[in-house]
Amino acid sequence: LLIKAFFVFAILTTMLSCKKNEAFEKTADKDIFSKNNSEEIDAYFLVATANISKAIISKSQIAQQKCQDERIKRLSSKIETNQNELLHEITKMANQKLIIIINTDEKESKNDLYSLIDVTKANFDKAYIDLIIESISDQIELLKSITRETNDTDIIKLSIKYLPTQYRFLDESKALKK
Repeated sequence: LLIKAFFVFAILTTMLSCKKNEAFEKTADKDIFSKNNSEEIDAYFLVATANISKAIISKSQIAQQKCQDERIKRLSSKIETNQNELLHEITKMANQKLIIIINTDEKESKNDLYSLIDVTKANFDKAYIDLIIESISDQIELLKSITRETNDTDIIKLSIKYLPTQYRFLDESKALKK
């Protein structure tokens, strides 16, 4: 009797597990791996912010070598340090969310760098300031927009943490442009 009960239990368990597998097999692949819109927005934000940070870091490194104005050199050094910290936090957050950061606007970024490298020393300071104002403005818009678009508290905290500093760098850059 005990053997029969065990045998019936084993058959029922097998049948139930087959039905669960069958239901899984009928589920469309797009449903299994689907992400909600918020996760896509968060992933886009992390990738875009990382790319802008990398571009700003590269421009600032070139500025530290080619700038004639010591104030611009100091500012570019502070900007580079800040962007490295931001990039580190973005990368850490992306890794926790299993998001791979890829270069999405590599061509535009390289064109900016080539234009900085090719400019004469006499015109370099102005070219750098113009590019850095544009890049920091783009980054500010990205940070502001994500605070409206996401529900992720970590991303919101990161944006709120870095926005005041980016505004300060933008103001300092604009002041040096004059």
